[in-house]
Parts: sequence; structure tokens; C-alpha cells
Amino acid sequence: MIEKLKTAVWFAGRPTHWLQAAELGLRKLRPDRDGPDHAREARLWAVERAVSVPFALRAIGLDGPVPVLDRAIRAEGEALAAHSAVVMGGPADLDLLYAAVRLSNAYSVIETGVAYGWSSLAILAALEGREGAHLVSVDMPYPKMNNDDFVGIVVPDRFRKNWELVRQPDRNGLKSALSLVGGSIDLCHFDSDKSYYGRQFAYPLLWDALSPGGIFISDDIQDNLAFQEFVEAKGAPFAVTESAGKHVGLVRKP
Repeated sequence: MIEKLKTAVWFAGRPTHWLQAAELGLRKLRPDRDGPDHAREARLWAVERAVSVPFALRAIGLDGPVPVLDRAIRAEGEALAAHSAVVMGGPADLDLLYAAVRLSNAYSVIETGVAYGWSSLAILAALEGREGAHLVSVDMPYPKMNNDDFVGIVVPDRFRKNWELVRQPDRNGLKSALSLVGGSIDLCHFDSDKSYYGRQFAYPLLWDALSPGGIFISDDIQDNLAFQEFVEAKGAPFAVTESAGKHVGLVRKP
């Protein structure tokens, strides 16, 4: 009870988070789409379709040698992460993100979910050297963890000129991010509110903003059936790959 009260107080002090708090409350009244049965079905679907990163990229039309994130850049990020006073989520598949941005020739990118900023680092490194390229990241600080000062800590200063960080939950933050990029993007990486209903809100917004040929990437698709339902509804070329026991979905907009 005390923890719930602390969470309520945390949200109450952040007006830009009120929509997210209301959404979390409403979910208690909706059917549970994140339960173990749904998760088992989603994982089985993902496992049956998982291929290697090179095959996944080719499946959505990203051909050519697969570039990888410079290990020196990764090491630089690890050195910066050592200064964080809080523990946050681990990195996504950085080589996958780096390759997708490079091979798709993306210029305008949105990602959701930052934490240490590993995915931000991979994307920004891939955008380096592209005049006018930029990344807008949406991130809601972890409730009650006081991690605000450490969000994106692994991103070196030299990459930050092409980066804007929107410190809001998806309910407000995605609309702000889309406004900042002028409503159109070449690639998106979803790694924030990965509940079924969180994806149901964010996926259509990001998809509609993608330019033709744009790349949609979503982490942890094994958690629920939202990604499976999404790609079946869109009928677009997609692929699934696996990293550290978790599954990533990629889709290319026709």
C-alpha cells in the first residue's frame, strides 16, 4: 500500500505524466492481454520465425554487408555507464540497430525507451556523417528511482548535437517527438511501454509517421501478441530475430 501511495505521489508531481497514470489505471478494467498464456503463445510465434540478423535484414529488403557498431564506441559507452548511480535496463541488440540505420540510409529517427542510452548510442553512431540526420528519443524516468540525471549517460558529447531527448511517457512524449521531426520519420525503435495496450497505442502512431520504405523495429515482442497482430493486420514484409533470449521484430513499410 505504501509503495502504491509513493507511486501515486510521484505521478502527481509530474503533470506531463498524468495521461500515462490514467492509462495505467484504466488497464485494470480491461481484459488482461499480458498474462502467461498470451506470453507463451507470443514467444512460440517468435521462436518459430526467428532468424539471424543478416537474414532478418535481408527479409525486409536491407541488403549488403552487415556493418557492426565500432567496439571502441561500445567501450566508451561502458566507461560512461560506470558513473551511473542507478541500475537501469540492459542494452538492446546494438549491432542490429546500427546496421538497420546504416543500411536503410535513415536520416530522421524516433526511439522510445532510453535508460542508459545504449540504443541511442548505436543509432547516433550510425547517423554520424549524415548532414541533417537526427534522433529524437522519448523516455519516462523510472518511477521513484531518481534516475533522471543518468538517462542517456552512455552517449558521448560528440554525438549529442544530433539528439533531442523528450522526458515524457509515450502518451505525451510520442506526440511531442513527432512534432519535433515534422511528422515524418525513416526509422523507429520501440522499447518503452511494452505492455499489450502500450503497444496498441504507440505502434499505429509510429507506423503512420514512417515514410514509405521506412523501418519499424520493436523489442521484446515475445511478451504479448501485439506485434503478431500488428504485422498480420499490415501485411508488410517483416522478420524476427533473437538476442539474449529476447525477440526483436522488424517491419518495412511498403
